[in-house]
Amino acid sequence: MFSLIIPTYNEAENIPILLDKVTSVLEGLDFEIIVVDDNSPDKTYEIVAKYHARDPRVRCIVRRSERGLSSAVIAGFLRARGNVLGVMDADLSHDPRILPKLINACENEYDLAVGVRSSVVGWPLSRKLISRGAKFLAKLFLNVELSDPMSGYFVLKREVFERVKDELNPIGYKILLEIYARARPLRILEVPFVFTDRIHGESKLDSNVMREYLKQLFSLRK
Repeated sequence: MFSLIIPTYNEAENIPILLDKVTSVLEGLDFEIIVVDDNSPDKTYEIVAKYHARDPRVRCIVRRSERGLSSAVIAGFLRARGNVLGVMDADLSHDPRILPKLINACENEYDLAVGVRSSVVGWPLSRKLISRGAKFLAKLFLNVELSDPMSGYFVLKREVFERVKDELNPIGYKILLEIYARARPLRILEVPFVFTDRIHGESKLDSNVMREYLKQLFSLRK
């Protein structure tokens, strides 16, 4: 079984569109989708609950007190039933069409398959520079071999998560970097896709996110 984790916070406009796309792409596979919602004020979780009523393969975990993307992903992994686990954003920036290729890679010879941004549509220059700077720091501090360590779109064998779950420190938004740094060496496949910036809702990137990323780098360096 494949378990896809989608962390959400105020994604009411995006989540029904994404769920339709993902369930269509995964049709014919044994899968579950777990939306982990941080008690969104826009009631994203209510939309997922209605979706669950007509498709029980989709379910929602609502966290009333905890916050944060990385900890939401871990919470989803811990509740997942699949032997292959995946993560994607809810903002429609990740192309679901490459999901079958990512899943197939981890059902076979690869430990980790990552959706890498071959190009970005809709980002201002400032956002592109921040992303490039974050990649540079990851390579400098951690000698990361991934071409896109900032990606939030990836699939991995469950055994990889089980091996490092007790070591994970879920600060910040870059859970892929955390898992990769603690679990390597890994057999990795990178699959390119065109990243499209969100249309609905607001980006979660702010100064706090950047500070948490720097803390994460120093923690992993130690």
